[in-house]
Amino acid sequence: MNFLACEGEWSAGADGNPICSGSLISLTQQEMQALSGSALTWSEVSELQGEVITLFALVFGFLVLKKVLNQR
Repeated sequence: MNFLACEGEWSAGADGNPICSGSLISLTQQEMQALSGSALTWSEVSELQGEVITLFALVFGFLVLKKVLNQR
């Protein structure tokens, strides 16, 4: 996938269309990633989601257990 970038500033025309004040350049996905820093892969996203859900379940379970034990 290629992306269009503007070497100048983006602005909106009278009809609402974007206008580049510089020249347009085409960037590949790898070039965009290099410019914006490293991104997570989909497998890393899935792994992180699993860890967050596990952490949420542990905290929720701890809070429920604490509430049950304090009622006695």
